[in-house]
Amino acid sequence: MERRDFVSNIGMTLALACVGGLAACSKGGDSASPQPTPGGANAKLSLNLGTDLPNPGDFKISNGVIIIRTGTGKTAADFTALSSTCTHQGCTVATFNNTSKLIECNAPCGHGSRYTTSGAVNTGPATAPLTAYTITVNGNSLIVS
Repeated sequence: MERRDFVSNIGMTLALACVGGLAACSKGGDSASPQPTPGGANAKLSLNLGTDLPNPGDFKISNGVIIIRTGTGKTAADFTALSSTCTHQGCTVATFNNTSKLIECNAPCGHGSRYTTSGAVNTGPATAPLTAYTITVNGNSLIVS
């Protein structure tokens, strides 16, 4: 194999690995454009309870909000909605860890702050909690404002 072919093959392999890694990092949180918010001008996010977040531990990060299903019912108490902006460096939190029940800010800041589902700091360096938002459930519609 010529050196040129070898370098070309290595480049393609690295590109495929990067694409696969990025796809794996996006599991759970959906930062695509948010759904229309029928809750009015103050609504930050609107979800359909028939299709979005069907299981406890499911979460979505969209429009500056992380919403987590914490219970099995269809009431506001079965969900938590917090600002998705880390209070330490201002980046977007990365994930909700269903095993530890903590919101983790692992990337892109990489500093490792963790928050409880109430928004309180569990592990620093962050010292301020995440802002909590109001949740309203009306039939199959969940609205965060």
